[in-house]
Formats: sequence, C-alpha cells, structure tokens
Amino acid sequence: MRAGLDSELLMEAQYNLPLTETPFVDLAENLGRKPEDVIKALRYYVKIGVVKRVGPQLNYKAFREIGFAALVGAKIGDVEKAVGIINAEKGVKHNFLRDHPVYNLWFTIKAESLDALIEKTRSLMRDCGAERYLILPSKRVYKMDVKYDLNRGVSWSEIVEERDDVKRIDDEEIGKMLKDMERSFPIEERPFKKFSKKYGYKEEEIVDLISEMVEERVVRDFYAVLNGQKSGFVENGMNLVRTEDPEGVAKRLLRKFPEITHLVERGVERDWNYPLYFMVHAVKREIIREIAERAGKIRGIEEIKILFSLKSFKD
Repeated sequence: MRAGLDSELLMEAQYNLPLTETPFVDLAENLGRKPEDVIKALRYYVKIGVVKRVGPQLNYKAFREIGFAALVGAKIGDVEKAVGIINAEKGVKHNFLRDHPVYNLWFTIKAESLDALIEKTRSLMRDCGAERYLILPSKRVYKMDVKYDLNRGVSWSEIVEERDDVKRIDDEEIGKMLKDMERSFPIEERPFKKFSKKYGYKEEEIVDLISEMVEERVVRDFYAVLNGQKSGFVENGMNLVRTEDPEGVAKRLLRKFPEITHLVERGVERDWNYPLYFMVHAVKREIIREIAERAGKIRGIEEIKILFSLKSFKD
C-alpha cells in the first residue's frame, strides 16, 4: 500500500459505501467521523488521482450502443504512435504494454455489434502498422469487480458470478442518467440532488432505481473506484488459461480466488488457444505468481501463462 493513505476510509468507501440519499454522511457515521472531513478527504483523493471516480459502476452489456467487447493483442513497432491512435478511439478502455515476446500491446475495445468491433479493430491495426494481431471477443464475463485490499496488498472481492442474461436499458433517459452518474457523481452531502433536478426524479426514486439495477447487474456496484498504481498496487498480471472446460474452470476459480478482478471467457484464434483470462493486481509480482501457481492446480487447467504489465497507457 502507498504510504500515507487513509486505508480505513478508502477500504470502507470501496467495500461498504452506503447506497442511500446521503452516502457520504452515512459513510462518515459508520466510521465515527465528521461528514465534512470524509467529504474533504475523498475529494482530495479524487484530485490527486488515487480515487478515479465514485458512484454506480455500470455493466456495458446493458447498453445497446456498447454491447460487445474484445481484448486485442498486437505486435507493434512504433508503440508511441500506436498508443496515440488507439487511445483516441471511442470504446477503448485499457491499454497496456505487456511482457509477451510477440504481442506487446494489449487493449480492450467496445462497439455496438461484433461486426463493428472487428472492423473497428482491423482499421485501428492498419493505422497503427501492426505486424500481427489477435482479436479475442468476450463470450462470457464471469467477474468484473476491481477492488484493492489495502491491508492484504492484493486485489480482493467476494462477488457473486456475473449474470449472463443482463437486462438491456431501453429507456434512453434512464440510460443517459446512469452514464451521467458514473462519469460525474459529486462527493457532497446530497449527491443525488444534482441528478434529481436534471432528470426529474426524486432523490429516493434514484436510490431505489440504482438498488434495483444492482440486483439486476445493470449496475455492477456502488463504490469508490481506486487507481491501482497510485494506491501502491504497481503490478498486474493478465493470466491466460488453457483449458477444454472454460465454464467449469471459471466457476472453480470464482469460488477459490477472490483476488481475481476480471474473469472472462473469450474467443480463440488458430494459434492462440487460451479461452479464459483472469486479472490479479498486487503490490509485488511474487503475490501474482503465487496465485497463478495455486490456480494452476485446479481441475481442468492445462496451463497458465502470466503476462505482466510493463506500462499502462490508459486506465
């Protein structure tokens, strides 16, 4: 953990932020602190980048315009040029330099359809001058919950398995409000007041709506999202799993490894037969290696290969 951080506050804001009309006031009460002190501290952590955002975190599968995603691995010569092109593309979320002997640049991309996703990626790869690349579409998301245990020094969340039948948001105004809240949830005594005025709902109606959306997995969770690097979690490993039973292995991993943040089944390519991927973040690589070693003993896993991040270009 990075020295000087208020671990008690950041842990509570990650794992137990109350979903109420006054979440930060109630958070302060739970901690036995003054609301103004908690609000000031969280605003400071947002300002210095330790906290990326606070509030509802959405499931992209619920939104028609961004309903498909893929992981892309590319062999890139001019990394600086490629990063500029890729990061400017709408739908790109993460972009890492990783320690693979062929595919050095790895990013995720979203689009409204699988065909659009593939075409967009191919166009990007042409513009970047990629020598080779992999497009690995998401087939099933088993877990996507990025929380950092500041006491253990490793990512940690005991979340239930993702639902495969996520409800689509057909109400354009509700979808707009949810995305607005994810982007710009204010840290103040009554944060829902802003959205109440803007969208015409009562504050308690918005809280009830989000609670319902959490149950339906349209909203993955309501919490403070930390920046791993700035919180001291300087290492992350993307674990590639070779298996003939991705669903069975995924469910075993979910039960035994709360350290996993992302667990996704993806399409394979001819010379790239890794259908399952999971991420672990930690303060040192040894923790990630030890988890991969234990995971490798799970029934059905033939091989685990770790690709460590060398540099993050977009997070």
